[in-house]
Amino acid sequence: MKKKILFVNGHLKVGGVENSLINVLKGIDFNNYDIDLVLFEEIGDYAKEVPKEVNIIYFDLLKAYGPIIQCILVNIRKKNWFAVCLRLIFLLEKIIGVKALICAKPLFNLHKNYDSAIAYRIGFCTDFVGYIINSKKKITWWHHGSFDYSESETKRWMKVYKNFNKIIAVSDSSKDLLINNIHGIDDKILTIPNIINVEEIRSKSNEGISYDINFNQNLMLVSVGRLSPEKGMINCVHACKKLVDKGYSVKWYLIGEGTQRREIEECIKEYHLENHLFLLGAISNPYPYIKKAYIYVHPSFVESLSISVLEALALNTPVIVAKSMGPMEFIRHEVNGLLVDPIPEGLYKGIVSLIEDEKLYNLLKRDKSDVLKNYSPEVIMKKIYDLTKVS
Repeated sequence: MKKKILFVNGHLKVGGVENSLINVLKGIDFNNYDIDLVLFEEIGDYAKEVPKEVNIIYFDLLKAYGPIIQCILVNIRKKNWFAVCLRLIFLLEKIIGVKALICAKPLFNLHKNYDSAIAYRIGFCTDFVGYIINSKKKITWWHHGSFDYSESETKRWMKVYKNFNKIIAVSDSSKDLLINNIHGIDDKILTIPNIINVEEIRSKSNEGISYDINFNQNLMLVSVGRLSPEKGMINCVHACKKLVDKGYSVKWYLIGEGTQRREIEECIKEYHLENHLFLLGAISNPYPYIKKAYIYVHPSFVESLSISVLEALALNTPVIVAKSMGPMEFIRHEVNGLLVDPIPEGLYKGIVSLIEDEKLYNLLKRDKSDVLKNYSPEVIMKKIYDLTKVS
């Protein structure tokens, strides 16, 4: 008999967590597993990559958020009783605590009993699996490289995690971060990294692109990440200014979207870098850009693992990576990449060192199979199958 597994995530828009989830779903043996996937927001660009065997269940939670009076009145007029009831339960949660979410069970009408239920994102996904889903085993993933929660929020997480059998961190440093901040989870937590499917990445890197780019430029740099403060993408602009001022012919492409886009655009204009630095937005297949790049630059301040850096290694593109706990687990300085200070000067010096040191540059272009084998679908899926076994 097939095992019934539920995955829960917010959406399938372009992002690192979603990319990781898609890789797991593609690795499932559907001869032995029935898979449901619950989503709460818009479906997103990655939906087309979900295997056809996966049953997607969509609940629109977005209409249940916002100022309570306005939210309830709008949904009453539209006869959206699901959103009305859920908004009231969210209010009750603030009064009596997270256990109030048990009241939402009838709203979602998911009566199936699962062998394992997996919350692939923290937040409501974890709450949903913890209090609403019936499952023999409950598992939640932690993809973050920082712990930015107040004392009261931390206590809330301690309560929620009591409902889970296992907590999965994507790196050892991320695991240590959780253990140091949330008491009582030491025996539940283990590390399972994200899948890096080298064969698929290399295949997709040969696909066409959406932009008219001359890949034969002398110095083409690429960075992939959310345009938000913790990802440090604005530091690419400052580093680019230094390169241009020193006479380097730079074309730097930033792939991603986020709240800091306008600030970055204004910085580009202030420095007159319109012909040197380009915002391409979110792209579901960034691999052709990474493959053609002279250097892949990763400026993020915070990373639990960093999928995009590993993907660049799969394409043998030299990487310059701002120091953070995730990449520092697998990047060996001047062996398979450069680790630099997470400031514009650090990025600038790293780029210049690779431009000027041809021997080092060629070293970093070598095959990285020794690193990537630890993230292969075969290795990671075995860990996930073992994880979902019910004793």
